[in-house]
Amino acid sequence: MKILIVGAGIVGFNLAQELSHEGHDISIIDENAERIKTISEKLDVLAIHGNGCIPSTLLKAQIRGADMVISVTDKDEINLMVCFLGQKFGIPKRFARLRNVELTGASKVFSPQELFVDYAINPGEIVVDSLLKIIQTPSSINVAEFAGGHILLRGFEVAEDAPLVGKTIREIRSVSEMNSFMVVALVRDGSLHVPKFEDTVQPKDKAYIVIDSEFLPLALPMFNKKVEQIHKVIMYGANPISINLAQELHKFVDDVSIIEPSHDYATTAADSLENTVILHGNGTDPDLFNDINMKDADLYLALSDNDEMNILSALLAKKHGAKRAAVLTNDPDYMPILDSIGMDININPRLITVSAILKHLRKGEVLNVHKLAEGEAEVMEIVVHPKSTAVGKRINQLRMPTEAIIGAIVRKGEMIVPAGATEIEAEDTVILATLPQCLEKVEKIFSEKTGFFS
Repeated sequence: MKILIVGAGIVGFNLAQELSHEGHDISIIDENAERIKTISEKLDVLAIHGNGCIPSTLLKAQIRGADMVISVTDKDEINLMVCFLGQKFGIPKRFARLRNVELTGASKVFSPQELFVDYAINPGEIVVDSLLKIIQTPSSINVAEFAGGHILLRGFEVAEDAPLVGKTIREIRSVSEMNSFMVVALVRDGSLHVPKFEDTVQPKDKAYIVIDSEFLPLALPMFNKKVEQIHKVIMYGANPISINLAQELHKFVDDVSIIEPSHDYATTAADSLENTVILHGNGTDPDLFNDINMKDADLYLALSDNDEMNILSALLAKKHGAKRAAVLTNDPDYMPILDSIGMDININPRLITVSAILKHLRKGEVLNVHKLAEGEAEVMEIVVHPKSTAVGKRINQLRMPTEAIIGAIVRKGEMIVPAGATEIEAEDTVILATLPQCLEKVEKIFSEKTGFFS
């Protein structure tokens, strides 16, 4: 597939890197000469220095004949203009990252399609949705949904007294009460791997499971005996993400506060939120933390636009007694650091944006893609093509890569926790976890088989 990307920031660079590695023909445009120089040196793509809103620049980037244009600059106006020009050039699919809720939310005047955008991705909206699901699932650190919300992916940090500690994956599967979920990934010491039957679950592991939504309440005590509800949430940074999150939190959380160092931003937040306490102050002020009883906070969310301040603020909040802390970081280089210093929840809009775009680019009948932070593993939802070589075969006959695992099969609306003898049927929906190096092989297993004369 021939794909043009406009915007070579963190999201654009990672999209270009991933898609070029998968064999797509990629060109990328950015006004920052240094970014273009870096991409030219590191990636096998056509990198063009220029303005993506200028038709001549688009022509240099070979927009004619492109199958798709993806505009992920930092400005909504540029992304909209690129999609408009893409439509004029006859590009079949046009993606835009749009951060303003007035362009994507319920109050929008025009739909994205009316603005020549086929697929609009608002990272802020997805961040808010993810945080709400994390808060509503006590002790979780990562969330995603598949099969229309029927099948859930949940990540947990395993408590020291959790019933699963010391158990092998085989032992967990052998207990009928636990046969409602599948452990599809384990993270230990910052390294993610797909578990084997002989692997044991250890304290402090991050365990990712695929589970039927109805059985989630039964699984929670398996990872943490003390499943505590959240009553007090404190946020740092009065930006659109925290304001929109606070509006939703008041539906089920009693006490919500926001700390904001800018007087103007604090005033704007106070005007928008009736039931939220807005505190004008610094996110690293120990006196302020004591005044608001940080020791009583069930969750501290550092959501400002400053990665470094978010990390420092969250560390100090935990030092002052906050039970759990979440950090929003835009720079992917901080992700392994956050894990090593004990942050409970890491939110990265880059991964969210890339996941939202990738589900439209995967081969075969891929319905959804969720990228895990550690190791860039993916959890995919894919429909088995009727002409796939997998149809009629048992799972233990599929020759699945060792670093890939099927976590669930949805058949006629019902979830099946797979075993080696489970047979694949046409039109099954398969939810699986895989590391990047196994992606191509996994897609081939479930997509339409090809022959010499096809």
